[in-house]
Amino acid sequence: MVYVRDTPEAMHEVYPTLMAPDTAWQVYREYYCPECGIMHDVEAPTPWYPVIHEFEPDIEAFYNDWVHLPLPEKAN
Repeated sequence: MVYVRDTPEAMHEVYPTLMAPDTAWQVYREYYCPECGIMHDVEAPTPWYPVIHEFEPDIEAFYNDWVHLPLPEKAN
């Protein structure tokens, strides 16, 4: 789940009055776990910038080599 702070009202939830960035120049993308709601990451790019990601996890290796559990089935 991604919440994008792209309005002055949404930015004022994070910043005091007159200290928030101009949303024409910067937005916040907040990434949350869809199951538990924990925030995992925040990006602060310009509105038109593509999604930034630092890595793509190897889910199969994580389950097989690290936690030694069967790979979960995909939800339909």
